[in-house]
Amino acid sequence: MTTTTSFPPARPRSKTPQPPTPGVPRLLGEEISAVALMLGAVSIVTFWMFGFGIALGASAIAVGIFAVRHPTIASDEPKSLEALIGILTGAFGINASIFFLLAAYPHL
Repeated sequence: MTTTTSFPPARPRSKTPQPPTPGVPRLLGEEISAVALMLGAVSIVTFWMFGFGIALGASAIAVGIFAVRHPTIASDEPKSLEALIGILTGAFGINASIFFLLAAYPHL
């Protein structure tokens, strides 16, 4: 007994990389280190908003770690440095927020 299919067989995939689609932003590859830096900077600015600076700092650290591990960022030294500064500013924002919360807690 033979089985027939109505759809064509799968074509073998080529091993050559495809060029990027024009008009589609490559946020995850090229600009994610800038996002980490911006989140860290905003976490420092908003340290006085109860818990908001901590949340932004934690997200800056997470995005910065993701950016450092991304292959296009790892090969680009200025972008990896930008991601590292994003991680550090996120950690500083968390520390400033915790210090502010501990100082303001007795007066609430």
